[in-house]
Amino acid sequence: MSEIVIRTASARQGDIARRAEAMGVDDVFISDLVETFYARVQANETLGPVFEAAIGDEWTPHLHTMKQFWSSIALNAGTYGGRPIPAHHKHLDKIKSEHFSIWLALFAQTLHDIAPSPEAAAFFLERAERIGENFQSILFK
Repeated sequence: MSEIVIRTASARQGDIARRAEAMGVDDVFISDLVETFYARVQANETLGPVFEAAIGDEWTPHLHTMKQFWSSIALNAGTYGGRPIPAHHKHLDKIKSEHFSIWLALFAQTLHDIAPSPEAAAFFLERAERIGENFQSILFK
């Protein structure tokens, strides 16, 4: 019979930090990922206008929020407290289901180009795929 092990939140946080460090993931990488990815989004002929219509000249706050979001996912930082579905739902006149495959392809290419390790790329891509699937299932049901 296996023994039940109860771990503290700080022990779990330490495990997450060690795993991230082993993959080469830290706040600097997350910042680079967000900045590089969204520069590509802005330059993309399909996604650029969609994001521009939604974000306008508020890119700095959006990038900050996205850094908090990914830091919370990868590092368990707890810095993101947003509600992404309602934020996207109010732009359904611009967002189409097919945009998610373009978004994901750009994200995957960005990870391929700058991720510090294959493990880091796989970690972020797996989560991005789940996020995209979740958004589509909620926004376009």
